[in-house]
Formats: sequence, C-alpha cells, structure tokens
Amino acid sequence: MARILYGGLLLVVALAQATVVPAYNPISFQPNVVLVLILVWSALRGLPEGLSWAFAVGIVLDVLAVDPLGTNALALLGVVLLAGLSRRRFFQSSLIFPMALAVVATVLHGVGLLLLRDGAASAIPLSTLLRFILLQALLNAIVVPPLYLVAAAMNRRIAMKRRRYTR
Repeated sequence: MARILYGGLLLVVALAQATVVPAYNPISFQPNVVLVLILVWSALRGLPEGLSWAFAVGIVLDVLAVDPLGTNALALLGVVLLAGLSRRRFFQSSLIFPMALAVVATVLHGVGLLLLRDGAASAIPLSTLLRFILLQALLNAIVVPPLYLVAAAMNRRIAMKRRRYTR
C-alpha cells in the first residue's frame, strides 16, 4: 500500500510541477520535488526500486513536457545512481550530507537534461542556464528534510509489513 501511495504522490507531484506550479509561481524557477523524492526514495530503498520509479516518472515527465521519450528518465538515472551509492550514509551523519547530495544531484540532472535535449535551449546563454540550475539546486536542498520525513514514513510502513509476513 505504501508503494502505491508513493507512486500516487509521485504522479500528483509530477502533474503539479509540470502544469499548476509554473502557472502560479511568481518567479521563474521552483524546486524539482520529483527529483528530490526520487533521490530520497532511492537512498532509502536502494537502486532497483529507485530505477523503476525514475523510469516511470521520467516517462510521465517526458509526456507532460513534450520532450523526446526517455529524456527525463535518463537524466534521473544519474540521480538514482548517486543516491544508491550513498544509501548507508544518507541521513545517518547529519542534515548537511543529504542537502549537499541534493545540490550535486540537481546539477547532474540539469546538465544531463541540457545534453539530452539536443541543444534545444541553445538560444539561452550557458551562464544563465547554469545560474538557473544552481538556484534550483539550492531550493532542492531546502525541501530535502520535509520530503525525507514523508518518504521515511512510507518506508517504515513497507518494512513493518515485510516483518509481519516473514514471521
């Protein structure tokens, strides 16, 4: 049930992020909540599950953003791999490490999207794009703690059900 709830949350956040939030946001950038949810979930649940969710939500984002199919899924691949490598250290040391990881993951995702979109944003100077990516990375770092609490609660429910069935 928690996985279904998480999938629903990802779908709603992706839809809101692609349609509603840009229309009502007074500034031109917002945190990439989908990226942070994938990062946190992959750090909690591991690479196989993170890759599955990244692929599914990446395809949804491609359809919503009218990107070539697979662009967002491939860009999210680096985020999942980064989170999977840091799985054991994610929230065990302090709050600084996951926030710094979100910054690195956002930069990795942004550069990946720039490379995969076939230079479609070539009319915008590279310095402006990098400034945009860094601002979004800082916003993503800010939303890591509350989104971690949500994902950790769902992860605990999955772990409790697994323990019940193994007894």
